Amino acid sequence: MKRLMLGTFLLLLNLNVSFAGVMESEQKRYKEILVENIEADEPGVAVIVSKKGKVLFQGAHGLANLEHNIPLTPNSVFRLGSITKQFTAAAIMMLQEQDKLSLTDNIHKYIPDFPTEGNDVTIEHLLTHTSGIANYTEDEEIFAKEIQVPTTIDDMLVRFAKHPMQFKTGEEMRYSNTGYILLGKIIEVVSGQSYADFIEENIFKKLGMQSSYYASSKIIPNRANGYDLTPNGVVNAMYIDMMWPHAAGALLSTVSDLNIWFSALREGGLISKKSYKMMTEPFKLNDGSISNYGYGLGVSKFNKYDIIAHSGGIPGFVTDAFYAPSEDLYVAVLSNLSSRNPSFISKLLAAEALDIPVPKFEPVPLDESKVKGFMGSYKVDAGSVRTLSLENGKVFSQRNDGPKFEITPMSENSFYFEGTLTYMVIENGEGGEQIMNFYSDLALEPQKAIKI
Repeated sequence: MKRLMLGTFLLLLNLNVSFAGVMESEQKRYKEILVENIEADEPGVAVIVSKKGKVLFQGAHGLANLEHNIPLTPNSVFRLGSITKQFTAAAIMMLQEQDKLSLTDNIHKYIPDFPTEGNDVTIEHLLTHTSGIANYTEDEEIFAKEIQVPTTIDDMLVRFAKHPMQFKTGEEMRYSNTGYILLGKIIEVVSGQSYADFIEENIFKKLGMQSSYYASSKIIPNRANGYDLTPNGVVNAMYIDMMWPHAAGALLSTVSDLNIWFSALREGGLISKKSYKMMTEPFKLNDGSISNYGYGLGVSKFNKYDIIAHSGGIPGFVTDAFYAPSEDLYVAVLSNLSSRNPSFISKLLAAEALDIPVPKFEPVPLDESKVKGFMGSYKVDAGSVRTLSLENGKVFSQRNDGPKFEITPMSENSFYFEGTLTYMVIENGEGGEQIMNFYSDLALEPQKAIKI
């Protein structure tokens, strides 16, 4: 009997040691992703990877404060930017469940003086970015001159009312931070509380999110400094008055608090599962076409997996978080450098968790004579064209009238975007036409575009 007990003990001990070794190896691989992509002496990231209710990895790399050489930790507090929108959407769903409002209510029921040029704009249109109300962050004058000036939500709405409607309500999905400011105002009108107090009382306190806040000037433990990258190097982020982002982007949190938040959101801890389902379903436009956005959450694909996702950007900070329902996988990446691509890090972490092979892009010297034939415009769909151009010995990609991004050649007919998992391969079709195969986020099937 003693021999049997001893044998069983040794077997269990070996199993525990083996399991611990596997866990240590997994942790090492996640950590390596951060170390390989971020320098220890620059602003960095905090991340979390959670699967089936278990945290696979939680860590940080880089600095929270450059001037005092203070490292980031998993407990560092970051501005969330537009990840705030899912909190705002959930708050609206709470109020609907309490019969205090309806998604079909016209916004004039709560904000009677805001002009909509005869359009019937509902709360749901604001949630889904289909209202036609202009996005104030695209107003260069506001961003250049006004965003640093203290304001109130009512003064902001007076300012935003000067912008004309962009399209007939429900005809397009066009991102509008203004729409979410209006939602914040509706929450205040209906609840009788400030937006900050409502979120604090009904979400943060209820879920025990002890390191989550509405941004303010008060002292917040473990708050990371935000940084921007300029031609002269990294500098402290441009100051903005945090009333301006309000319900569209003014919340702060940590990766662990975000994991608590999204777990509660999807499991019925805050709103009903029916309301959560509504938040995560793509909205149908007037013509019956489907957008890629629900209520405060986007719907897209990573590799073969459907994901529910949102990113954020605000001076000094960029963020990305997504959930893959089929795998019960949640990944969040928060960075205190506005030029970083947090989606790149989040997808690398997810690929590790899901055992998805990640391609290694190998650059080759640019041979202008060979790539010149692939330059030109490629029609993606009815309203979208991607243009490749050769300028001063570099190749650039531009979608419609958007910014130009440099792309790096892997061969004479294939290029990748540095610091991303996005690449393109151009081939000749059966009829001799040139076809661009565009792969994003480790997609199994490319988006195709034909040269015009």
